[in-house]
Amino acid sequence: MPNEAYIGVLLAELRFPDCLSLKGKRKPLSSLRDVMQTRFRVSFSEVAFQETWQRAGVLVTVAASSGRQARERLDEVERYLHGREWEVGRVLISAAEPVEALWDVAFSE
Repeated sequence: MPNEAYIGVLLAELRFPDCLSLKGKRKPLSSLRDVMQTRFRVSFSEVAFQETWQRAGVLVTVAASSGRQARERLDEVERYLHGREWEVGRVLISAAEPVEALWDVAFSE
């Protein structure tokens, strides 16, 4: 069986209705970043609404050895996002794609 690599992407809009400043938004986002990296082993970045107090656009990416594994981890991340103190707006998940589809590259043994 050939070695494969998959990438999955989740984009979410979060709302922080109780935040009254950028500093107030920074604390939950910093905590979320730590959880994403340690618990879920994914990459996390705030990519939109950086200058807005009560909104954040976050991007989560995962690399895995199977599409199923990548999708399961993104599903776990989405469930986690919905169970916290902020509101979750839209969530977009790109199905895990094999790296070969992105760069026409294959791992060989």
